[in-house]
Amino acid sequence: MKRLPETVTSKVTDLFAALHYAADDLKIVGQEAMLSGDFSQVTDSMEACKKLQVLEADIKAAVTHFHAQYPALTVEKKGFHKKDKRRTRTQGGRLRVTVAGKVIQQHTLAETFVETLKVFGLERVAKLDKKVTSIPLIARTPTNDYQTQARCDGWYITTHVNKVTATTVLQEIAKALDTPLKIECIER
Repeated sequence: MKRLPETVTSKVTDLFAALHYAADDLKIVGQEAMLSGDFSQVTDSMEACKKLQVLEADIKAAVTHFHAQYPALTVEKKGFHKKDKRRTRTQGGRLRVTVAGKVIQQHTLAETFVETLKVFGLERVAKLDKKVTSIPLIARTPTNDYQTQARCDGWYITTHVNKVTATTVLQEIAKALDTPLKIECIER
């Protein structure tokens, strides 16, 4: 095992978020105690907050140590292929997506894809645990692979999709979330 599994990475990220929320709550309790003049509670909340910070630092050190001990495997390209001069690549057009009465049509396929996922709700879609090109469609942490990801509202959304894949994924999500969906391909 050369890399932490995605589920472990996700849980570590969730743990860090929970630690930050707990520290914020302790800071609020300390501020309220300070306003009320209860200085023993202020020192207790400060000590608890420091302990949370030490715990977070220890977890980060353990993850860093793991990555230092087991570096990720790198894949080397084993050759150079000449580009076929007869092959042409043209833009495949755009998508127009209607989700629950809202029409989404952006300049690129990836932008339309992301906006549609935002309408579904990124949290709801993340719970479906969909994969695109063998990596999570939506995750809290970016992947180190070559796939393109867009950062949106604290999430990393895989946008390495073509028209067929985007259409299929959106239809699967709409079916799972029981949301009406209509997809149209608009040629340029």
